[in-house]
Amino acid sequence: MKWMSPLRVTMQELDARLSKIVERAREGPVAVNRYGSPWVWIVSHQAWVQADNLRALVPQSHPLVALRDQVEDTLRCERTLLAELERQHGGTVDAATLFKSLVLQIIYSLEDAQKVHESLAYNMLFRWFVGFERFADELPARAAFARELEAFGGDPRAVRVVTRCLSGSFLPESGDGDFRVNRGLLHALSNWAPAPDARPRETAP
Repeated sequence: MKWMSPLRVTMQELDARLSKIVERAREGPVAVNRYGSPWVWIVSHQAWVQADNLRALVPQSHPLVALRDQVEDTLRCERTLLAELERQHGGTVDAATLFKSLVLQIIYSLEDAQKVHESLAYNMLFRWFVGFERFADELPARAAFARELEAFGGDPRAVRVVTRCLSGSFLPESGDGDFRVNRGLLHALSNWAPAPDARPRETAP
């Protein structure tokens, strides 16, 4: 959101005409100067909501937009599974956030959970994709996030749902470029995650 040619006032003017200046801020942001330098802004609620909205940064044509819709449609049908995964793997981080973070890891070939968290710290598109709505939303603690995402990626039920989402997607296969399904990583997760009914076999004495 661009604030063009905002009203600028001094602290003295603010003290003398506060009510009128606040009224002007409903029409457009007001910059308040102190000792000749910018100090604070006065903005309307609507302007603040728009400025703090991550969705405003997301191009409608970006493939993550369509993919997020597809993933969320899948998650709406998997509420019971998400609740079970959250209960089983700690519950510090929302299960839907972990699921979408795992999708990001696979399509952007991020080598581990630590790298996923690092990417969420600076990539606002990634942050929006996994479910954060505002700049001010705080990321989960790095250690807890990494631990739970690794557990999530090691659960065959979660991997099967991710595979189902990405197998029917429009995304290209692994290769050059950033936005591609890393089938190798997806296959490795599928092989690494134990089958849900696997049990150690008893050996004859």
